[in-house]
Amino acid sequence: MLTVIAIVISLFLRHKKERTAQFKQIADRMGFLFYPKGDAALLENLAGLHLFSQGHSKKVSNLLRGVSGQRGVTAQVEVGIFAYRYVTGGGQHSTTVTQTVIAFRSPQLHLPQFALRPENLFHRIGAAFGYQSIDFDAHPKFSKKYLLRGNDEQKVREVFTHDLLTFFETEEGLSVEANGDRLIFYRGGKRIRPEDVGPFMEEGLRVLRLFKR
Repeated sequence: MLTVIAIVISLFLRHKKERTAQFKQIADRMGFLFYPKGDAALLENLAGLHLFSQGHSKKVSNLLRGVSGQRGVTAQVEVGIFAYRYVTGGGQHSTTVTQTVIAFRSPQLHLPQFALRPENLFHRIGAAFGYQSIDFDAHPKFSKKYLLRGNDEQKVREVFTHDLLTFFETEEGLSVEANGDRLIFYRGGKRIRPEDVGPFMEEGLRVLRLFKR
């Protein structure tokens, strides 16, 4: 039994090392810096966003950091792509959640604090006890698919225009959070493979452009 466990651990560590090496190669091709163990300052800068207020034992890894000037996005946009892990609960009842996150920072963003994520059964039950979402009567499909919350409802409503709401109505499983000049994009609980960094980056930039309008 101990031999089997040792083999499993060895394979896991080998896979982890290979994955890190692949991310390093991708960072080099993109002209980004690479931090395999993340950057503690990043969590501090993003602490005001909902995702980073969840759970404990928070960890950032395989951070690719640079500047993007692709397809209509100015070179002033700072980009960070990284794996983010946190743990909820404890002991036998603990759950580890990991997802790949893109964090943008741009002086062209002037957004109120908000958190947008797919609505689930627990959110609907919570609504009966006062856990409310910002809904839009003209877009019932959006209101049914997504939970939207923010500190200043009126300002959040001004940001979510008809075109923006229509876009999210056609998309599944997206999560977007913002505050001031920062915006993050991710799919809850989904970690991307190294070869998918490019498409994931393009998807994030597409969302960023919508909010910059």
